[in-house]
Amino acid sequence: MSFDQLVMQCGAPALCGIKSASLFSMKLDLYGNGSWKIGEWNEYFASQGIHILPIQKKDGRMLLLVYNKEILKGITSDKAVSSYLRGKGYPVDNGFEAVFREFLFRLMAYKSFPHEAGVFLGYPLKDVIQFEINGGCGFKYCGYWKVYDDIESAVSLMDKYKKCSLFCTSLLQKGITVPLAACKYKTLYKVA
Repeated sequence: MSFDQLVMQCGAPALCGIKSASLFSMKLDLYGNGSWKIGEWNEYFASQGIHILPIQKKDGRMLLLVYNKEILKGITSDKAVSSYLRGKGYPVDNGFEAVFREFLFRLMAYKSFPHEAGVFLGYPLKDVIQFEINGGCGFKYCGYWKVYDDIESAVSLMDKYKKCSLFCTSLLQKGITVPLAACKYKTLYKVA
């Protein structure tokens, strides 16, 4: 799989503005083959509030965080999410930028994956909390995340993400670039 294919397969919902963020890893050699594109893509997506941030891990992997800043601001300003993040030691009283910096720090520095990442990735808070409480067991459905609460809404949203990824990946296979594939999706599906 190429760099572009992996970005599109894993990051299309965030690039197309229907998901707050996508986070995925790749080997350093694959990252090196396409990392030069990130600057171009960030220039293209910046006006839409979408960013691609590489995060190097000490274990020989590179994480890519594709995120929509405005959607993330909305999620983290939600009272329940804010309270949850405060309980996790996030500086919620210092605003979004401080919360986001803390999240990035935890992604870079922590050996274990911070479970609260789920809220940044747009997963329902109830599912994120139940995942922690149950140690990832006892879920009702598993797809992009483990669902403990509203299966119907989760499946509908996951289907939307999957269709977006398939649509954009098919365009990529036809020679269309990552930014233009995302643009075509947004135009066709009327994503603001």
